[in-house]
Amino acid sequence: MQNLYWKIDGETRTLVEKPFQSESEMEKYIFANPDLLGDIYIIYRQVKTGQKQGIPDMLGVDQDARICIIELKNQPAGEDILPQALGYAIWAETNPDSIKAIWLESKQKPENIQIDWDKLDIRLILVAPSFKNTVSSMAGKIGYPIDLIQIRRYSFDENEFISVEFVDEPPSTKITTTRGITTWDWNYYESEHGHEATAQFKQAVESIDYLVKKKGWNLPYNLNKYYTGFKFGNKVIFNVAWGGTYAWKLKFKLPKDLATGFKSKDWEFQTYDDSFGEAIFRPLKKSPDIQELEHFFIEAYKRVSGIG
Repeated sequence: MQNLYWKIDGETRTLVEKPFQSESEMEKYIFANPDLLGDIYIIYRQVKTGQKQGIPDMLGVDQDARICIIELKNQPAGEDILPQALGYAIWAETNPDSIKAIWLESKQKPENIQIDWDKLDIRLILVAPSFKNTVSSMAGKIGYPIDLIQIRRYSFDENEFISVEFVDEPPSTKITTTRGITTWDWNYYESEHGHEATAQFKQAVESIDYLVKKKGWNLPYNLNKYYTGFKFGNKVIFNVAWGGTYAWKLKFKLPKDLATGFKSKDWEFQTYDDSFGEAIFRPLKKSPDIQELEHFFIEAYKRVSGIG
């Protein structure tokens, strides 16, 4: 049993678990607070009619232009959630026109996201209060990128607290997959964007990594298809993103008014992405000085981490 306590004003308060009353309530809550899932923009929510429509609870898109299949369970989830999720993934991959229709009908779509409808990338996101131990070990055998997210709600008086835990997949020496998962690396970037642009991109990543380590921040970065992000928990605080075949840019989790109109010797504010709450800056030369944006790195870190 997990116990949560809130230390405030020198006193320890016990937080009482406040389970969602139904799967519909849980779904509505997450739809209203998609940041609980990380950097996901939800484009579709199934309206509950009492009859399963054969499509997932929610569909979203991430910053790597992957279609995210989001399936929720308002009770501890066992292995039976995996074949259900796999069925949704196969449906999405074999019916891209159905996904495209949902995308086109969506009134609000993320800016700067271009989906390759001829080669749809799928990501599975499974949400439950908890998962049986066997679920994480079996999840790796599915062959699609998959996140297992344990979400629990607690309360104290009028305050609500949400516990979000990403379950790690245990290491395995033998995994059978249904399809290949591409590993994004510098060689892939170079094959797609050329040697010179990749070298500039890599220099920017390494300069940011140097700044991060100098500040003592624990922000590991990872290469994705369209961006390399520095993450605090499951949130990308800032990232270096491809803006075309040879162009790249920097994105920060910042308020719009803080970034608008900024211009320095090496950088200028380009636009603001309301979908993901990111300020976007473009370099004005091949090897721009990262230090000119140091105050933005600091503000983005404070904003996401809550650490002053």
